[in-house]
Amino acid sequence: MGGWKLETGRFALMVAFPVAAFWLFNQPSLFKVFVSKKCLLILQHHTQHHYISIKMKGYKVPDSREGDAAIARWKEQLLAQKRKEEYEHFLREQMAFEEARRLREQQVA
Repeated sequence: MGGWKLETGRFALMVAFPVAAFWLFNQPSLFKVFVSKKCLLILQHHTQHHYISIKMKGYKVPDSREGDAAIARWKEQLLAQKRKEEYEHFLREQMAFEEARRLREQQVA
């Protein structure tokens, strides 16, 4: 097995590698070179296949206000049901505490 020097070197390498990789891949010059090339390739691909945009020209996003309102009502119903159940649970606990208090008072008297 290696000694403390080997472990220290290994730890330094394990810390330095991600830091160096982060520094290297976040250089603006590298970003401009590689990303601009990729963007050009993507743009060329889209101009060759522009028929997709022609097909989608008449597409309209469906109106989802009714569905959103229905979901909001459903959420409110769930919250109301949860509040009701929690309140019922609270009342049951209070009744149990009152019953226990009455029993203690009867035992003392």
